[in-house]
Amino acid sequence: MVKKVILVLASIFLMVQSYKFIGSIKPTEIQSIGLLIFFAWLLNMFITGIFAFAGFALPTQKLMPKAYYKIKNPKLLHKVYSFFKVDIFRIFLLATFWKSKKQRKNYFNGTKSGLVQFIDESQKAEFGHLFPFIILLALSCYYLLQGAYIYAISIIMFNILGNAYPILLQRFHRIRIDRLYQKYHSHL
Repeated sequence: MVKKVILVLASIFLMVQSYKFIGSIKPTEIQSIGLLIFFAWLLNMFITGIFAFAGFALPTQKLMPKAYYKIKNPKLLHKVYSFFKVDIFRIFLLATFWKSKKQRKNYFNGTKSGLVQFIDESQKAEFGHLFPFIILLALSCYYLLQGAYIYAISIIMFNILGNAYPILLQRFHRIRIDRLYQKYHSHL
């Protein structure tokens, strides 16, 4: 319970910091390209963190209708996944952030009962990247209209890597999860 409260407080803290950050940064007045890129990365981390911490504490995936999580066109998703080389991103994640087998087992332990948990974790992870993706996309459009091109493009690039790729990865996971889930339930 204490952990959940701390995570919710961290989410609220990042929300406040994001608001202050957006209000205080004037990217058209900053001459340093490196600083603009750093600020774009920081903004992505703040906004994505809002939803990540909330998702660690609460069942945020339930805020979306179940129909959203259904993959309606798996062939198209597979083409998009292949075109954007999302499996390279997946390999990078497995070699870095998800290197620990213990950590991976917390996500999916390989058992039939772990399948339902895997579905929940996949949906939670996708939700945790979907709303930051939308917010950051809107902010990048706003900054493009303001003439802050380097800042806007940097936000877009970090947003693609930090949010769009994880969304595609989770949706692709769900194709495989659904096959396993159907196979498991057909044997009952």
